[in-house]
Amino acid sequence: MTFRKDINGLRAIAVMAVVLFHFNANWLPGGFAGVDVFFVISGFLMTGIIFKGLASDNFSTWNFYKARARRIVPALAILCIVVMLWGWFFLDPTEYRRLAKHAASSIGFVSNFAYLREAGYFDVASHQKWLLHTWSLSAEWQFYILYPLILVLLKRFMSFNAMKLFVLVGTVVGFVFCAFATSRWPDSSYYLLHTRAWEMMLGGVAYLYPFKMNAFKSKLLEIVGLTLIIASCLLITNNDPWPGYLAFFPVFGAFLIIQAQCNDSIFTQNIIFQKIGAWSYSIYLWHWPLVVCIYYFSLSEVFIYLGLSLSILFGFLSYKFVETFNWKNDSSFWSNYFKYKPIYLVISVGLLCTVIIEGNGIDLRSSNPDYSYKTMKKALKANHGLSKTCERSFTLSEDCRTDQAPEVVVWGDSYAMHIVNGIVASNPNPKVIQFTKSQCAPFFNLTRAHTPKFIEECLTFTKQVKEWLQANETVKYVVLSARFMAYFELDVTFRGEERIFRAPDEVIMSEFQNTLVELEDMGFIPVIFSPPPQNSENIARCLDRQYFYDADLSVCDFEVARMPQVQQKVHTWLRSLSNNYKTIMLDDILCDGGICKTHFKDTFIYRDEGHLSAAGSELLGVKNNFYDLIIK
Repeated sequence: MTFRKDINGLRAIAVMAVVLFHFNANWLPGGFAGVDVFFVISGFLMTGIIFKGLASDNFSTWNFYKARARRIVPALAILCIVVMLWGWFFLDPTEYRRLAKHAASSIGFVSNFAYLREAGYFDVASHQKWLLHTWSLSAEWQFYILYPLILVLLKRFMSFNAMKLFVLVGTVVGFVFCAFATSRWPDSSYYLLHTRAWEMMLGGVAYLYPFKMNAFKSKLLEIVGLTLIIASCLLITNNDPWPGYLAFFPVFGAFLIIQAQCNDSIFTQNIIFQKIGAWSYSIYLWHWPLVVCIYYFSLSEVFIYLGLSLSILFGFLSYKFVETFNWKNDSSFWSNYFKYKPIYLVISVGLLCTVIIEGNGIDLRSSNPDYSYKTMKKALKANHGLSKTCERSFTLSEDCRTDQAPEVVVWGDSYAMHIVNGIVASNPNPKVIQFTKSQCAPFFNLTRAHTPKFIEECLTFTKQVKEWLQANETVKYVVLSARFMAYFELDVTFRGEERIFRAPDEVIMSEFQNTLVELEDMGFIPVIFSPPPQNSENIARCLDRQYFYDADLSVCDFEVARMPQVQQKVHTWLRSLSNNYKTIMLDDILCDGGICKTHFKDTFIYRDEGHLSAAGSELLGVKNNFYDLIIK
């Protein structure tokens, strides 16, 4: 296929969009759509290779796979090796083992499935996953595996025109399914091929059904396509369901630019676009670990600009010394499979990952004789309260109660879950039942904007809690807690079925007040637990690293003034409610003399940025007698 400078320039647009978004989402809120543009380009190029080969009866699926591996594997493998070698010096065993597992899934091109399995409220933040961006390479590789097999099979039964129509119809059906699936299953729709394949197939449509037009129309088409991509990057945000129907705009924009075939545009005439386009794959690979590095070490904003520069520099070096290296093996015999050079890199990555994983993140590196990966894993495990059974939906399971006639209900999101251990541990005969759902705060008529499915589930969960309370005769106290800060930061909130954009603080406060009044009218005593104090950093990671190096844990303690502004606002609001309602402020418990404690001796109070660990919750509950604070 003839090298097209316009497509190379489109690569530059795509990678710059993604990189700018990742380094600072405020610069380009929808820059993540650059990945979708890459998918269109890949689909166009792969369709051309496959159909040309099929037309001349010399297409080899095996050779196709080898060519794709030569293009993708070396730079990816080198990245994985370098990041894991770097991790030896800077990552604690928990993080190092996680990195090795992610590297293994990346080089095996199943990282999209790995990250999907990890997706959830209790998962570690994206800025702690050094190879998160490889999910797109995995989805793309899976397309490369399936697409030629399907087309080779269809060739036996169809004419070329019928095959072309199959790709076109498949694209339309794929888009419709994507729009539907994203609203119902957002996590799998984001990571998996079944909602991304249509984007690559649309690239195939661009190859199979090329537009014929004069230079003026070609230029106009390119401008329209570029406008769609730029508008998408500026107007779409990561709060919008993705890919969904909105992905049509940047994807169709890329389709139009490919169809325009302009040879005298800003893409083709600008050497910067051409160079960045050529280095785009390697730039994409290297930029994300640099982004994570900035967050990991809590570096100042000036390092963002350094990270951008290094992304381009490392991308250039990777392109020059890795991508353009001759990885080709001329033999096509299966017996010579292991002579195929990239396989050595895959094996090297696999062996390195195995050593790190089986060695528990090489915890022997620790300066602390008492440190072990297994002990730390237990200390920092997700805190679901009584049981993980209580996390997702309304349940009356025995796992989520301590007595058949409970007197205390704990209701809320994960910030309600993490106080249950403390409540139960502080009384020898606790009578508690837990009603909790991640990200679903204790409001009778308010929920955060998420997918339609989540909104429906949250409102249903709340309704079930209310109905159970109305029918119950033993409960006296209803404990409410949530990550209230999230509700003061949302672009969209739902009050019942009413969508509210950037809801004023008064709406959030009044809806919670209404919930408290309703509970009182039903004969219950509301008890409010505040969120624990936070400092916008992963407190547990700080504690883990200090313990790993046998260093002073008090380094992780922080000043009250470092609490984010939104949390200070929430705490001020909750404190004002204490005039009329029993309110337990965790900052009063954890903070003294302006300093907030994150540990007591070797017990970690936190398990991540803001959730209490199970042991930390129990310790606080026993020391402060949570149960008595509730009922007395």
